[in-house]
Amino acid sequence: MQGFLTRYYPTLLLMILAFGFFTRVWRLDNPSGYMFDEVYHAVTAKLIAHNDPRAFEWWNPPPEEKTAVDWLHPPLAKYTQAASMLLMGETPLGWRFSSAIFGVLVIFATASLAYELFASRTLSLLAALLASLDGLLLTMSRIAMNDIHVTFFILLAFIFYVKYLRRTGAFSGVQERKRETTLSKYKYFWLSGVAGGLAAATKWSGVFALGIIGLTEGLRWLRVAAASLTAKNTSNKLLYRNLIRIFLALIFIPAIIYLFSYWQMFLQGKDFDHFKELINQTWLYQTRLTATHPGQSRPFDWFLNLKPVWFAVDYVSETSRGNIYAFGNPALIWLGATSVFAVLGFLIKKLVYRKHSDENLLPLFLLMAFYFSVWLPWVFSPRIMFFYHYTPAVPLLCIILAYWLKKIWKSSHPDLRLLTPAALILIFAAFLVWFPHWTNIPVPTNFIENVYFLISSWRYAS
Repeated sequence: MQGFLTRYYPTLLLMILAFGFFTRVWRLDNPSGYMFDEVYHAVTAKLIAHNDPRAFEWWNPPPEEKTAVDWLHPPLAKYTQAASMLLMGETPLGWRFSSAIFGVLVIFATASLAYELFASRTLSLLAALLASLDGLLLTMSRIAMNDIHVTFFILLAFIFYVKYLRRTGAFSGVQERKRETTLSKYKYFWLSGVAGGLAAATKWSGVFALGIIGLTEGLRWLRVAAASLTAKNTSNKLLYRNLIRIFLALIFIPAIIYLFSYWQMFLQGKDFDHFKELINQTWLYQTRLTATHPGQSRPFDWFLNLKPVWFAVDYVSETSRGNIYAFGNPALIWLGATSVFAVLGFLIKKLVYRKHSDENLLPLFLLMAFYFSVWLPWVFSPRIMFFYHYTPAVPLLCIILAYWLKKIWKSSHPDLRLLTPAALILIFAAFLVWFPHWTNIPVPTNFIENVYFLISSWRYAS
């Protein structure tokens, strides 16, 4: 089986991406009007498409009835949504198509990151398949918001950073290429900063990626610094150069990218003072918001898939209706949560008994750090939060689950090995069951009440 997956890896990955594309664009124009936060994001993307300065102003009345300008987020995702509308028209398909494309890119990035971490095509395909079967990634790929966009850029930053670690020998202790120029050696580190800057220019939570990369690099720098203190006749110039490199790649370059993401605003004639006040208004709004929402939730609700967000409803008849809920595949999320505990236990055991022979140990530590870094910081947020803030964590959860399922499959116990195909069948079955609930396909009301609302918190509390 592993030989088959390795041999036909490109073909199989393309099939998974094609499946992901189909599920994201099929009936993408449904519903036919704005849903949920499209009343902010899509409306503002329209203003950007028309070069309307109101897109960067916080004081104007609603551009359309029951809408508002989204000046609270950086504009990068809205640029892609505006470009999509310029190509496809100011229709639901036009303003959502950008998210659908980025949704497919997220699946591809999940496969790429899994391969970079573990050098396993089997694990890469498995992670991509899991990502294509998740409901939260699906729904966020079918709505004109910025979460699926920032998820892609976060994954891209992680991919470049892992590439950099491999090239500098952090995983195996031996560089992949022995003779490299300084520029070539560090190019992926610079690219990780660029991708992190693009993430931050899409949504402020993109900074989480830069934070964990910076923390990892900082720890590596301290380790080298500590070693240099005990060495004789060791120059500190290299330490200073590396510190400057970290600052430039993870702070300076992202800041410049963030600033230039407002290029349209500056070309419209607004100055740097306006930019500073816009950032200040955003900060005040995000930190002082006291409003509540029936769909709000907390980070630990996300980990267990307990509180979805209701995006749209279509009352077809008294006995059937369609819904769109931002809701994870319950089988995938719960099995993924179990795998998180399993991997944590595995890593703790390795540390306690000092068994570091497993070549996947450092990549696994890094994967877990990536996973927790993109959602746990929300615990400290003063504002209301929603399940869709968990979106960047789901691809990483898919890789964790794929790693554990592959580990189980390689077990010498035949009965234990059956758990892997059983888990995949369960996840695919859950995808088929919940697909209407993610895409506004009408189903009988009794089925909704008994299956989709099996757990009381899965129901929208109005």
